[in-house]
Amino acid sequence: MLELERLGLTRPGFSLQLDLALPAGEYGVLLGPSGCGKSTALRIVAGLLAQDSGQVRLGGRLLDGLPPERRRVGMVFQDYALFPQLSVRRNIEYGPALAGEPKAD
Repeated sequence: MLELERLGLTRPGFSLQLDLALPAGEYGVLLGPSGCGKSTALRIVAGLLAQDSGQVRLGGRLLDGLPPERRRVGMVFQDYALFPQLSVRRNIEYGPALAGEPKAD
């Protein structure tokens, strides 16, 4: 389960406040207008940005303070900057393959 509890981040002209509980094995979608905090929330979960308040838990494990490489969370940016010659699927598979994960996983 992914849990974002009272997740908060404030910057000049921007404030993110979010509570989210996504059960294990489920897919979720963050929808909203440009600038509302969708990518910011994902960056916090991935460890690319630190929140000002609240907690991030994955499978009951507190992720706060862990560096990105210890979170086992990935983020695919909405851009062709990764590998434009590969399909979306192949771009997503790249990280786990690099980490030696079994292909079936």
